[in-house]
Amino acid sequence: MRTLVYEILVLALLGFAALTAVASEHCQSVTIVGHLAAGERFERALNRDFVFKLMPTRLGPEGNVDGWEIGLLGPGGPNRDYIYPVNPPLRFNGLQILGPSYGEDSKMSLGRPHVMRFLLSENDDQRLWPLVTNALWPYSAPDPEKASDHYLNALKEVSTGELTVTVLSYTSDPNSGSVRQIRFRAGFKVPRNFEFARSLNPKAATCSAIGRE
Repeated sequence: MRTLVYEILVLALLGFAALTAVASEHCQSVTIVGHLAAGERFERALNRDFVFKLMPTRLGPEGNVDGWEIGLLGPGGPNRDYIYPVNPPLRFNGLQILGPSYGEDSKMSLGRPHVMRFLLSENDDQRLWPLVTNALWPYSAPDPEKASDHYLNALKEVSTGELTVTVLSYTSDPNSGSVRQIRFRAGFKVPRNFEFARSLNPKAATCSAIGRE
């Protein structure tokens, strides 16, 4: 009897391990590392449709502080950002900013990982943007009182990937906080059916933190 129980336990553990191995292959990830000096721009294509960008921008109350804005352009137009629509709050959100913004100084902003979702398909992008517009300006929406709810409910239904941007090291002006240079790492995690450029060497990854929430 003990032998039978032991064999069942072993088989159960092996089955769990197999399921875990299969789950680990349901997603994939790539990592991009780069270095930028103030005012420089970074671009890297994930595939023929998606381009990851760090765009230099002027920050601070007087617009005299260097920093960068994180963007992921996708199909649908040259300025179609696939990050912003799925990362509320839609106003006063410094998630896509590397540098001082909305109550954070350079040290705070660059000292934490910037973890965000991004859209994976043009269909979801086209579906979500009108709801974003309605949520931002509900007085112009067809149903002003429910504009926010419609947007938040749609967020639960769209498929997304996960992007984590981490500043590995940086230097900044000790007085103004203006960022002089950064070394960064951008990690992308997506479902397996998302086709990365082969040059990015995608690796198998777990899907626990991405997808529909």
